[in-house]
Amino acid sequence: MGEVSNTSYGHLLPLFIALIAILVVLTGGFIRIHDAGESCPDWPKCFDSWSFDISESEQEEYWDEHPEQADSRGINHRYTTFEIFTEWFHRVLVGVVLFPICLFNVYKVNKSQIELSPKVHLMSIVVFILLIMQAIAGAITVFYDNADWSVSVHLTLALFFISSLIYQSLLWAKDTNKLPRSFLIDSNTSNKISKYLNTIIISLFTLLFIGAWLATSEWGNFASACSIGWIEGWPLCQGKFFPDFGIKGTNIQMLHRTVALLVGIYLVFAVFKINNICKKEAQIISTLSIGGVLLVFINGLIGGSYVVFAGSDGFPEYLSLLHLICGSLSLLFFILAGLITRLPEENHFHSE
Repeated sequence: MGEVSNTSYGHLLPLFIALIAILVVLTGGFIRIHDAGESCPDWPKCFDSWSFDISESEQEEYWDEHPEQADSRGINHRYTTFEIFTEWFHRVLVGVVLFPICLFNVYKVNKSQIELSPKVHLMSIVVFILLIMQAIAGAITVFYDNADWSVSVHLTLALFFISSLIYQSLLWAKDTNKLPRSFLIDSNTSNKISKYLNTIIISLFTLLFIGAWLATSEWGNFASACSIGWIEGWPLCQGKFFPDFGIKGTNIQMLHRTVALLVGIYLVFAVFKINNICKKEAQIISTLSIGGVLLVFINGLIGGSYVVFAGSDGFPEYLSLLHLICGSLSLLFFILAGLITRLPEENHFHSE
C-alpha cells in the first residue's frame, strides 16, 4: 500500500460530486418555476440541436416535422432562449460534468494506493448506476411531457444519488482515518435511534414525493385549489377545515397538508427521543436531528407563505424553489444522521 498522503483527500471526491448533484436539483427546480420543463422536447438533443439558441421559427419548423411531440400546452407554444438554456444547462451538468466525474470516481477507488473496503468499491458502482438511472428518468420526463409522477420519481432518484455519494464519502474517510471521532457512534446508541431515523427519512421522502407531485400537476395549477391568502388559503383550505373536494386539485392539496402535519407531529416526538439518547454519547446525531426538524418547520412556513402571498398575478415562484431547497436540505440532514449510524460496527468505539 502507498502512503496515506497520496489519497488522504480522496474521500472528498464523492462530496464534490454530491455538490454538483445538488446544483442539478436546484436547476431542475429553477426549470419548473419557469415552466421550462418541455423546452427541449427531444432527448438527448434539444429541438434536434446540441445548442440552446433556438429561435421561434426554428421551433415552429421542428414542430412541423415532429407533430407527435407537440408541447402539452399546444403546438403553438414557444420558448425563450433563456427557458431553453435552463433545460439545456441541466442536461449538460448531468451528461458532460457528472458522467465523466462519476467514471473517474470508480477509477479512483479501484486505483487507490490505500486498500479500501469492499463497501467503498460497491458504492462507487452504485453511484454510477444511479446516475444512469437518473439520466433515464430524465429522458422519461421528456417523453411523457413532464408528467407529475415522472418528475417526482426524477427528484427521488436524485436524492438517492446524493445520499449514496455521502455514504461513500463517509466509508472512504473511515478507511483513510479521516473520519472525525464525533462520527463514530457505538452500536448500542445506533440501535436505539435507528428506528426513529428510518421512520423520519421514509416520512420525509413521502412528503417530498407528494410535494413534487402537487407542484407539477396541471403545470402547478393545483396550488390554487385551496384558494389564496391568509386564513382562507392557509392554514385553512377554501376558508374551511373541510373543503370542497369537488374542486380539482383539492384532494392532493389536502393530502400534502395532512401528511405534512402528521410528519411534523412525529418529528417532534422522534427528535425529542433521539436528543435524549444522543445529547451526551452522540452529539453529532443530536445536532443534525435538531437542525433537520427546525428546517422542516421553517419549510412549513415557506410553503404556507407561497399561498398567503399569492396574488392576482400568480404565485411567488421563488418561494416554491426555496420550499424545494429547504425540504431537500432537511431530508439530507436526517439522511446524514442515518448514514452515520450505519458505519461498520468494527469502527465504533466505546468510552473507557
